Amino acid sequence: MSNNNEIPKDVLKFIQDSISKIPVIVIGSGASAAYGIAGMGQLANYLTKEIIATEDEKELWEKFKQYLNNGLDLETALHKVDISKRLEKEVVLKTKELILPKDIEIREKLVLGEVDMPLSLLITHLSETANPQIKIVTTNYDRLVEYAVDYAGFNYYSGFLGKYIQRFDGKFNKEKVLNKIEILKVHGSLDWYTTSINEILALPDSFQNTENLFPVMVTPGKNKYQHTHDDPFRTLITRVDTVFLEAKSLLIIGFGFNDDHIQPKLMQKMRNSQTPIIIISKELTPKAREFIKTNENSKILGIEECGEGSNLVFPNRDDLEINLSIWELKEFIKTFT
Repeated sequence: MSNNNEIPKDVLKFIQDSISKIPVIVIGSGASAAYGIAGMGQLANYLTKEIIATEDEKELWEKFKQYLNNGLDLETALHKVDISKRLEKEVVLKTKELILPKDIEIREKLVLGEVDMPLSLLITHLSETANPQIKIVTTNYDRLVEYAVDYAGFNYYSGFLGKYIQRFDGKFNKEKVLNKIEILKVHGSLDWYTTSINEILALPDSFQNTENLFPVMVTPGKNKYQHTHDDPFRTLITRVDTVFLEAKSLLIIGFGFNDDHIQPKLMQKMRNSQTPIIIISKELTPKAREFIKTNENSKILGIEECGEGSNLVFPNRDDLEINLSIWELKEFIKTFT
C-alpha cells in the first residue's frame, strides 16, 4: 500500500466521467449516521430496552436478546427467531419512535442553517446538465434525502400524489417524473401509513390521530421479504430493478451491501457490465470490500476514511492511501465537481 498527496490521474478521470454520466445515487444508513440517526446497533439496544414481551412471548424474546449478546447483528438475530405478530408490530413502532425525533431535529437545524447537506450540492450540480433525470434509491426510513432535495430547490416524486393527504399511485412514467427527482424508498418512510382498508398514505408529522393507521416500514426479521410482495414495496423494488438496469453509472453512499431487496440487480450491474461504480463510506463494510475485490473485470472504486485522508480500494490492484478526505461527501463534491 502506498501513500500519495494527489489523486492519480486515471482515478480522477474515472470519477469525473462517472459523475458526468448522472449516476443513480444509492443512499444507505451510513449517510444518515453522520447526522446522528440511529443505526442498527443503537436500534437493537433500544428495542431490547423498550419492548416488553408477554408471558407467551418471553422465551423467544429472551432467545433473541441472547443472540444479540452473543454478537449477532439485529437483522440476523431477528431472522433466527419467529416472533409474534404483536412483537413484530412493536419493532416497527419502536423503530419509528427512536428515529423520528432526530429526523425532525435535523430538518429544523437545516432550516435554521445549523447543518448543511452536501447531497443538496450534488443534486444542484447534476441538475445543471441537460435532461438530468436524477434518481435516488435509499433503504433509510428517515427523510434526509427529501430534505436535501427540498433544500436544493427541486421537486421530487416518490410514488405519491397530493400534498397534505398523499396517496400512493406508483406510476413512474415520464409525465410523473418529468422535471422531478425520483426518490425510491424501498423500506418505507417515517411518514407513510396503511389504513384499515389497505390504503397507503403519506401524512404530515402534525397528523395526530394515527391509532387506526400503521407505519409502512419494513424492519428486519423473518417477515421482511413477505411484506415486500405488497405495495408500495413491490412497485418500488420493481422500479429500482429497472433504474439499476438502465443506469449509466452508480454512486453508492454509506451503503453496507447487506440488503437483499436491492442487491440482486445491483450485483448484476457490478458483475456483468462496464458501468462505472463508486462506493464512498466512512468505513467500507467487509461485504462492500468483498464485492469490490471479487469483481476484477468491473469498473469499481471504493473510497473510505483512512486517518486524515482516504483509502482508495480497487478490484484489481492494491489499495492506495491519499491525503484528501474525499470519503466525505462534501469534500468529494468539492474535489470532483
